[in-house]
Amino acid sequence: MIAREIARACVRLAAIDWRAVLRRGAILAAALGRGALVLARSALVLAGWILVLAQWAAPLARRGVRIAWRSWVRLGRWALRRPRTALGAGLAVSLAAASIVVLWPAPRLDLSASLDCLALNIYHEARGEPLEGKIAVGQVIMNRVGDPDFPAGVCEVVKQGGERPRDRCQFSWWCDGLSDRPDDAGAWQDSKGLAGKILAGGLEDPTRGALWYHVDLVTPDWQMDIVRQGKIGRHVFYVRQSR
Repeated sequence: MIAREIARACVRLAAIDWRAVLRRGAILAAALGRGALVLARSALVLAGWILVLAQWAAPLARRGVRIAWRSWVRLGRWALRRPRTALGAGLAVSLAAASIVVLWPAPRLDLSASLDCLALNIYHEARGEPLEGKIAVGQVIMNRVGDPDFPAGVCEVVKQGGERPRDRCQFSWWCDGLSDRPDDAGAWQDSKGLAGKILAGGLEDPTRGALWYHVDLVTPDWQMDIVRQGKIGRHVFYVRQSR
């Protein structure tokens, strides 16, 4: 009885057109490969939008990434349990993703320029300060970016006022007429590292929302309703007076 069943199974196996099976497998692999490329491109689009949101709401963005990762893990487990259904769903998602890529291109976000501008300000304004003082100077830039009374971009905040002294620039190194090129490689690398962490929202703001600061050797004649927040290193920080 068992021998008969084995013989029947061998006959069935011999009757299978293995070439056709291999061709179908190749077609399936090619379709999955194209779908993977489309999904990868769509992931880049999604990453661009996540970077935009992360600049303004980094904690929320990080939470979204964690949720997305868990969702992808669950989707992968489901696909392993039901490969045929997953293949059809994958092709449908690929078509939808391709439409998104064509109709909704990724936003252009020059993170490199923002990083350089923030790092230059930390370097020129606070490279001789302790770590907390450097972070504080960088956070003031980000606080201004999020304030409606200042420009909405990092470089725009740093360069506000022009390059000439008579233009009343916000930061003296930008309009002193000297070269802005860093000449201390170690301090420049440290400034870039801090700037990256600040842009990613990975560092707390030691100034607690300060929008202005000055070195403790001067007493600026600022005609504004501001309140001294505290002193970090050799810089004194101020916030807007509550109304």
